[in-house]
Amino acid sequence: MSKNKYGTCALCKQENVELRQSHIIPKGVFKRAKTVPNSRFRNYYEPKQIYQDGIKIRMLCNDCEEFFSKYERAFDNRFLDVYLANPKNHLPKITNDIYFYIVSVSWRIIYDDLYNYQSFHEDSERDVMLEFEQKLWRFIIEKYKESKPDKELPMKELPIPDLRDKPFGVQIAEAEKYFNHKKPEDMSEIQNYVFTLYELYNSDDISSFFDSMIIGYSFYERTHTKYYIISLYKGLIIVTLFSRKSNMLLSDKCNLIRGSSKSRNQIKKDIKDEVDNLLGIMASRYEETQKKLDENGLREKIAERYTNNTNKK
Repeated sequence: MSKNKYGTCALCKQENVELRQSHIIPKGVFKRAKTVPNSRFRNYYEPKQIYQDGIKIRMLCNDCEEFFSKYERAFDNRFLDVYLANPKNHLPKITNDIYFYIVSVSWRIIYDDLYNYQSFHEDSERDVMLEFEQKLWRFIIEKYKESKPDKELPMKELPIPDLRDKPFGVQIAEAEKYFNHKKPEDMSEIQNYVFTLYELYNSDDISSFFDSMIIGYSFYERTHTKYYIISLYKGLIIVTLFSRKSNMLLSDKCNLIRGSSKSRNQIKKDIKDEVDNLLGIMASRYEETQKKLDENGLREKIAERYTNNTNKK
């Protein structure tokens, strides 16, 4: 992603507009993760990297940034704060506004993965992840158009596909894509879930460990039939799942076939397996991280900053 202030907005596609420094995971989440005034966030693997309130990239124009802010406030006030008041109670209801918030954050995460970090660059599943990103984007842009009916957007029409000399299956797929692109986005292949770490592990230790960590990324699981975007913060795991109707797993391994199931219990198992994997990676790099903290008195500087700011409370 270019550091130039001007570029093409990732949402409305307007070109040569000033792009805001957009949060991938919204600022309100980072605000609630801070337990000490004036504290800062650090990269677990590179503790010298400092963030005031989360990673930001030049991604959205001012109008699109403001469009998202309404849903971010709704999530902060009507979901996150209600949950934080009693973390072991039942989670708040996922209303239409909360659903849209989840989709909008998931879209920003996978967009950042694909176009900023170039994730899945040489991966056989990159095309599916691109399809995932586009489905979320089309759903969001439709709602954006509803909110700004008078605004002209530079959306490109799909050209009529040239089906000559193409296999029959490709002809059908391209024809369907052309005829369906003007219809409202079909979200039947997309599901959103919200779990708590306590629900997955029944452990206060795991919840406490992740309490001030904020993580968001996309991945697919081992059966290559389910594609996930997750964000993890304040003991919550927010999940957007893409399970293509056309996906079929051919295998004689019963465990693999069971793993391709899309039941809620299997989704929970997938996410728990992914968090276990994340914990394993963090544990494998623990000694490396500790050495970096000991370089140039960094550990002492962090402790001093924490102590000073705690005393000011």
